[in-house]
Amino acid sequence: MRRVFYYLGILVCLFFVSSCAGVGALVTITAFGIEGYEEVRVHRPDLKLEPISDHLNRIRLPNIPFLSKKSSDQNNTKTKPSGALSTFGFNCSNLDDEKKQSKCFDDFSIALAQEEEEYNKQKGAVTTRKKENLTTLQKVAKTLKVLRAKAVKKPSFPQNKEIKKKKKPTTPPSLAASFIQNWARAWIKKDIPTYLSFYSKEFKGSKNHRGAWEASRQRAFKNNKNISIKLSNIQTSQKKINRVEVNFTQEYKSDGYADTGIKELLVEKKDTGWKIIKETWMIAGASAKDKSSTDRLEQVKDKLAGWLKAWEHQDVNTYLSFYSNKFKTPKGSRAKWRNTRHRALKANKNLSIQVSNIQTSQNQNIIELNFIQRFNSKKYSDIGIKELVWINDGSDWKILKETWMRS
Repeated sequence: MRRVFYYLGILVCLFFVSSCAGVGALVTITAFGIEGYEEVRVHRPDLKLEPISDHLNRIRLPNIPFLSKKSSDQNNTKTKPSGALSTFGFNCSNLDDEKKQSKCFDDFSIALAQEEEEYNKQKGAVTTRKKENLTTLQKVAKTLKVLRAKAVKKPSFPQNKEIKKKKKPTTPPSLAASFIQNWARAWIKKDIPTYLSFYSKEFKGSKNHRGAWEASRQRAFKNNKNISIKLSNIQTSQKKINRVEVNFTQEYKSDGYADTGIKELLVEKKDTGWKIIKETWMIAGASAKDKSSTDRLEQVKDKLAGWLKAWEHQDVNTYLSFYSNKFKTPKGSRAKWRNTRHRALKANKNLSIQVSNIQTSQNQNIIELNFIQRFNSKKYSDIGIKELVWINDGSDWKILKETWMRS
């Protein structure tokens, strides 16, 4: 009966030999044992059955110890199986002793565990290598990204500093020697437009604004005749790139006045040429006469206060007494001017006159006062800049000139 089953298995194997011969062989072997198949292959050569190992290789089963003789030999060196190849794995149940069967199955389990452990190690090593490779690739990609970002920026090389053109030091513009001489010549000739053109548009001297300064210079030009100006000891010093300070001794003479002192001009280079932006005058021996100059100035300020009081109280005679006999009236004769002032003082009532921002300049026996004047009365009020030139006639300080500029 057993042989009948053997032959039936062989027939099934042959039937599927063209498509699934390996599977049939495996089923047959599993059902009837390896000895039965080998016995049929040896006793029936006419069937031309292939060895069992060829079928196993064709279906590419994993390298299991009990299916490969080579693997079994290797495992046998590591473990101690209870018997030969035929008594290992599926054949453990054929052993006649339960202890031997149990030990056989234990050995089989140990072998499988070792194979699985070896497989996991190999798999882990491959995974680790993949991770390492991935990490390396990520680092390389990150480095390349950084390099690309740096490459976008303009590279800076040490030699670029040398390539850059060095700025040449700016040479301060020189002030022409003829500038001061031409300025003095325009003053001597009383060429007012040319004289004023030497000054910056912002220049206003000791006045409150440019207009007041120009007006004072025009009056000075007209009131002085036969002007003579001599300059000496001219010295220049560079203050800034476009600024030069000029110092010199100035000797001034005219029919009515003469003085000598040190003048200092601060000249700046503008778009239209050199222009005077500051002018300082110090009369010779001024330091020795500081006390006397202060005393004179205080005397004139006291006179100014008396002049204002007489005006507010409409005391015409006292008011007119503050004016010099050489007073230069704006228009007409002195008698006509006196009558005009007399009528003006008497016609207005409740007079109030206030002065502020007083500025002074003095030169020997002449003191010039500039201030803001606010006039209020019952009928009229105004505000403007007044200029009073006081002269010492030998006995007292008197008003020589009076100028009014309404704001």
